[in-house]
Amino acid sequence: MLDLIHGNITPATVGGWDWGQIRELNYFLDNAGKAQGDQELINHYIGIVRMLRGREYYEMVKRYSDVPWYDRALKDTEVDELYKPQDSRTFVVEKIMEDLDFGCKNIMTDLENRTVYNRWYAYGLLARIALHEGTFRKYHTELGLESTADEFLRKAVTACEAIMANTTDFEIYDADGPDNSYRNLFISNDLSKCKEIILFKDYDYDAQIKHYASNHVFSYTTNLSRALMESYLVKKENKAVPFSSVENYQTKTFIETFADRDPRYAQTFMYPGYIRPGDVQPFVPNMNLGGYPQIKFVSKDAQQIMPGTSYNDLPLMRLGEILLIYAEAKAELGTLNQEDLDKSINKLRDRVGMPHMILSELVTDPILEQQYPNVSGAMKNAILEVRRERRVELACEGFRKDDILRWRVGTLLEMPQGAYIAAINEVFDVTGDGVSDVGIFLNSASVKPIYKKKICYYLEDENGEKTGISLSEGDHGYIILTNDLTSPKKFIEPKYYYFPIPQGERVTNPNLHETNFW
Repeated sequence: MLDLIHGNITPATVGGWDWGQIRELNYFLDNAGKAQGDQELINHYIGIVRMLRGREYYEMVKRYSDVPWYDRALKDTEVDELYKPQDSRTFVVEKIMEDLDFGCKNIMTDLENRTVYNRWYAYGLLARIALHEGTFRKYHTELGLESTADEFLRKAVTACEAIMANTTDFEIYDADGPDNSYRNLFISNDLSKCKEIILFKDYDYDAQIKHYASNHVFSYTTNLSRALMESYLVKKENKAVPFSSVENYQTKTFIETFADRDPRYAQTFMYPGYIRPGDVQPFVPNMNLGGYPQIKFVSKDAQQIMPGTSYNDLPLMRLGEILLIYAEAKAELGTLNQEDLDKSINKLRDRVGMPHMILSELVTDPILEQQYPNVSGAMKNAILEVRRERRVELACEGFRKDDILRWRVGTLLEMPQGAYIAAINEVFDVTGDGVSDVGIFLNSASVKPIYKKKICYYLEDENGEKTGISLSEGDHGYIILTNDLTSPKKFIEPKYYYFPIPQGERVTNPNLHETNFW
């Protein structure tokens, strides 16, 4: 996506038109009828593969919209099929839904091992895809499919209800209290008994099955954005109010932003005084990365901090997401009521001790209204607040880009900002001990002798050239990447909601038409 909004993607340079995985799934399905034995078990495996085909195909739809539909593995002699044009989005998505429906009806429900595909994951995947398609059709008027959006939103609701009705196997994890339960869900070494989990990836120290999360998400190449920071609500007089309602919220220091916030904030963002496992001193945020490090997914065990040493289990689908899909789909349909909120959004808030969302008390937040200007109607405030809750609860879990694209607000990707800096050439406290730790200076010559032992960052190098970071107002303001000023990101509407087909593919198959708006 970064290459796209920097203007570096063209039909001549793009990749991604890859059908190998879908062909492998079709090859299995072509031969599954030869299997002998328990038909229920055979249908279980057919259901898994059809579900996976639906998932893979929807990734292609998200990228190109119209794609050719193949429900069998082709031979190299089938020229007409190999070189046919794309099928319509409506046709392909209908086929995807058929695959997902088959999976929901035939994949077994056993949850003894939550690392293997089960029927509940199929329901969750159907809900995830149906929500995406329904909202994409609703807000992407260039497709002319708005009238069909509600059909998919209703599918999403129904699939969520199937999972939510299973209160025996699923519940929100809150065993560690409001200040730890949320974060601990993402750093557990054993999610096998966690009832919030629908599917997870099992990592194991003894088996040497490890990953890089603890190292790569914590102040490695990126930090979190100011916009995400502002999304977390503030607890005030037994109510949850927007951070933007706090006086002088725009100029709050790193430490001040943590006052009275939704506990998920300090369980996702590095808080003042945080000591990285294995260290003895509080960590000082890297201002070159924006100043807001992520601790969600970062283990509390020093043994898991080095690259490739993490073995905490990683959730792939959880009940929290399902509750958010349910609330959003109901809001988009215009049918959301307080009972719906109490069995979805408010269960997530209960986990962290946040005041409930009360439908009758919602008022328009001008910040959300600015971010999502195409939301209107009687449920406008509910839709906006559900989107806020989704962003907070699912932060860093890989959903935000797709959400921005399906809601047709791609320009939000253009200019991310970091922490607020009141003034250059001064130092400030970020660890909460009252002692200044770090400062941003114009250049090395601007550093006073008394600051020489502090951590210093510069806006200019010794040759007067700009460094990697700048401030939004020049000598103060929000940290931004200098490259975003010199080479601004530009999201072209509606072109960049889609990717072009690689030029070589259209040369090989002249029947393919280029993707919309390319």
